[in-house]
Amino acid sequence: MVRILGGKAKGVPLKVPASARPSPVRLRKALFDYLRLRYPAKGRFLDLYAGSGAVGLEAASEGWQATLVEKDPEAVRLLQENARRTGLPVRIVPLPVEVFLPEAKAKGERYTVAFMAPPYLLDLVAAFQALLESGLVEEGGLYILQHPKDLLFPLGERRVYGENALTFVEV
Repeated sequence: MVRILGGKAKGVPLKVPASARPSPVRLRKALFDYLRLRYPAKGRFLDLYAGSGAVGLEAASEGWQATLVEKDPEAVRLLQENARRTGLPVRIVPLPVEVFLPEAKAKGERYTVAFMAPPYLLDLVAAFQALLESGLVEEGGLYILQHPKDLLFPLGERRVYGENALTFVEV
């Protein structure tokens, strides 16, 4: 069972769509422990390939203004249900990431943190490169990619959590 780990909605269980691979508890805990120290004033958080919302709703529970982007209709329905169950104010965008990124850029949207956990079958380097080139993260912010531990991305700082890793690229 996937649950919100901290903040206002701590303990609330989340429904998970069949298409999702929720980020592991250890990884989410380490991510938000780090972000809590680095950004005590919070800011705007972007969760791409949101799936169940385990990361984006966790961000909202911690006080971030969260935007969750997901294209799968079942996942979007469960994201909306999970958001209602947690009582957290989040923005859910039902678009493919490759459509959202240029639209958000054209609108001038800016985020403190942009987190991406694409399906591991995608070209993860190309997907993360598209995010980096979007320019959506403000000065002092972070781009974060969740990926299998065996992928070595040529930029940023890498942290391994079991079979998964996070790569952080600072702006």
